[in-house]
Amino acid sequence: MIAEKSSKTIDVQINKDVLVVGAGKAGLTAAAQIAAQGYKAVVIGNKTACACGAGCSKEMQDAGLVEIQDGTSLVDIAGVAGDFRVTLGKGEETCEVTFGAVVVAPQYTGVPLNSAYGLALNDKVISQTQLEALLADDAGKEKLVNGSGSTVAFLSGFGQEGDPTATGRVLASALEIQKLENCRSYIYAGNVKVGAKGMERLFTQGRNEGVVCFKPKTMPTIEQDKENVKIVITDPVVRADVELEPDYVVVEEGVVVGPDNLGIAQTLGIDADVDGFLPSNNVHRFPVKSNREGIYVAQNDVDAANVALQVKALIGDGVRTLTEDIAVVDDTKCVICLTCYRCCPHGAIFWQDGAAVISPAACQGCGICASECPMDAIQLGEFTDADLKSGVKEAVASAADATPSIVAFCCKNSALEAGEAAAQFGHEMPAGFRMVKVPCAGKVDVDFIMNALVEGADGVMVAACHEGNCKAERGNIYAGWRVEEIRQRLENMGLNKDRVVFTTIASNMAREFACKVNEFAEKL
Repeated sequence: MIAEKSSKTIDVQINKDVLVVGAGKAGLTAAAQIAAQGYKAVVIGNKTACACGAGCSKEMQDAGLVEIQDGTSLVDIAGVAGDFRVTLGKGEETCEVTFGAVVVAPQYTGVPLNSAYGLALNDKVISQTQLEALLADDAGKEKLVNGSGSTVAFLSGFGQEGDPTATGRVLASALEIQKLENCRSYIYAGNVKVGAKGMERLFTQGRNEGVVCFKPKTMPTIEQDKENVKIVITDPVVRADVELEPDYVVVEEGVVVGPDNLGIAQTLGIDADVDGFLPSNNVHRFPVKSNREGIYVAQNDVDAANVALQVKALIGDGVRTLTEDIAVVDDTKCVICLTCYRCCPHGAIFWQDGAAVISPAACQGCGICASECPMDAIQLGEFTDADLKSGVKEAVASAADATPSIVAFCCKNSALEAGEAAAQFGHEMPAGFRMVKVPCAGKVDVDFIMNALVEGADGVMVAACHEGNCKAERGNIYAGWRVEEIRQRLENMGLNKDRVVFTTIASNMAREFACKVNEFAEKL
């Protein structure tokens, strides 16, 4: 239900239940954190870990704040933040449930990197997952003790760049080994990454318990025969080789995307990075946001805590006050061509009463849809076409006495801040240079660029975010396409296509921004 608050804002009712997709440790941890905020969390997937590690809560489940639906899967999703209508399935049965937010706890698979160390897996050379399985039950521990005890060597950080999660697994296992009777742990680490909550304490605890950690600058020399493995490093302190023939060698694991991750991402309409990991590698979304408002990603305990904060900010007490005209559709012009629906990076557009409708709860105001709409049926409240054209006219007029006059359409998330910083820091730029603020470079359409040239600008620059760092995910790509289209048009008319340029810049690159502008001016 939506109730109008004023001509510019509306109050929107937000469903207070949260769906968590993934019943592994990260998903259960996120559910517990969300429940601690007072919201009900429904967890679906194949349960692979106990929730008690997450502050779990049998109490929360008994109170109805956490509901675990083991074996239930995500089938489909419709709606937007605050009102996601989710189809869930188990076996041949399906049902539709409404949630205010969705959390994805993706599953990843570990692949042993033994080949990076020139090792073959066998009974004595095992993966981190295999060791954890041995430590998980009494029979496995007895095998490790083997009467007189075992020496276990961990190889980490040479087959790949280390991270706190991998380091935590090694440290926890090494500490468990050290506690077994007559067992000793040795860690050979390229880099001990302890930049996560509790990791420094775990490392110190392991050292106090007798875990030996070597941090050689290069990979150890490793020799393997049919039965034994010998590890050799040169100790820089004693200036001598240190040799070890452990009973077990544990190799680190690389992480690969679980088989269901990309399917879930596609169903939810969220972007993955180039390797298939969730969420996309976008600085504007770190650490847990996706390109869709109300859909978050939790990969570990730290993410789970951040997700709970994001959920609380979204849902609050169940009512959100939103800007009504962030983007609106003129239903007399809309022909339902689906262009806006296809290009919206935030899943904010749906259909109602024979026309497109843009949800103020999901829209992030980038303007890509407005620029792509062939009927000019979409307007942004703060950046209407009329306002932008007026801004261009004023920019050109104010620079009429300077040569060359340059109009730069600057994304407010990157280039605008860089340009303003360049001016504040006193970097020299042409007297005829003027910036026009846009919500995203994706809002800059062909008409705006041509309008600037018609008004008398000597040159036009479109300045966007770097690839992969656009807040609207693909706004910079659309802008680049449009600039190239204009350049081609100018060339076909026998005009200098270099009067229009496209560039990318980050918000902290004031000096580079000034250099780009000056280089452009010199070419005009």
